[in-house]
Amino acid sequence: MSKVLEYLALIPKGLPNSISIIQGIVNNVQLKHGTLSEEARDEIIKRRICCTTCPFNNINAQTSKEYFDITKTHYETKREDLHCSFCGCPLEIRTASLYCNCGIEDWNEEHPFQEMELKWKAYEK
Repeated sequence: MSKVLEYLALIPKGLPNSISIIQGIVNNVQLKHGTLSEEARDEIIKRRICCTTCPFNNINAQTSKEYFDITKTHYETKREDLHCSFCGCPLEIRTASLYCNCGIEDWNEEHPFQEMELKWKAYEK
């Protein structure tokens, strides 16, 4: 699949989640400009560390044993952004959307008999 088609395939999943996406974008901008609360900043950083080392991010999933054991294939993508192989979200946005759960949630919804523990959950003050 081409890179453009991969991005277009995200639209149907993204539209119902537009509020979460906007929140992630706003929080990411605030994080970059130093105007986000310390608690929110710390939560986003914690999530990003978790996602960077996760066997299911697009880079790691290409060779990850964990990903292969679950899906029986290696992840392939033409996208250049760091994203979750399960939900497709760019990690910079997903991790900054504080009321979202980890992208494994999407896998669990589609595979109720293979549920996995989420790496992180919605932020509650």
